[in-house]
Amino acid sequence: MLALAAIDGAGAVLFGLVYAAAGAHLLTQGAFVVALAVAFGAITATWMHVERSGGRHRDALSRLGRATGALALTLFAVPAVVLMPLFVLREGLPAEANVDALLRPIMVLLLISLSLVALVNLVGGGLVVAAALLRRLRAPRPS
Repeated sequence: MLALAAIDGAGAVLFGLVYAAAGAHLLTQGAFVVALAVAFGAITATWMHVERSGGRHRDALSRLGRATGALALTLFAVPAVVLMPLFVLREGLPAEANVDALLRPIMVLLLISLSLVALVNLVGGGLVVAAALLRRLRAPRPS
């Protein structure tokens, strides 16, 4: 479960970086779409690889629980790790530092990146299920 949570966390960071680079106009629109597609594909493939490697001997319900637990851990830990220091800085620094100007865009980046991570989990889970169904359909039937 921790390996899947680590992949989800890395995915959140990667999606956040891609969106931040696009928001800062460091990427053209085409480069942004390509970067987003490559990041999504890479994170989904890595997620599927880790899910398959640690869960072949498990039943479907425990595999689903493991993936759901990893996603829940990510959805809780990533915002806590990112936002807690910012809220502490906001309280500790004078108002002229304008930490609030940083909070809003960072919260939007978190929301977008965590939504994409949840989508990675859905797509990856769907592809794992589809591959299992195909294997079952292609397996020779005992006579």
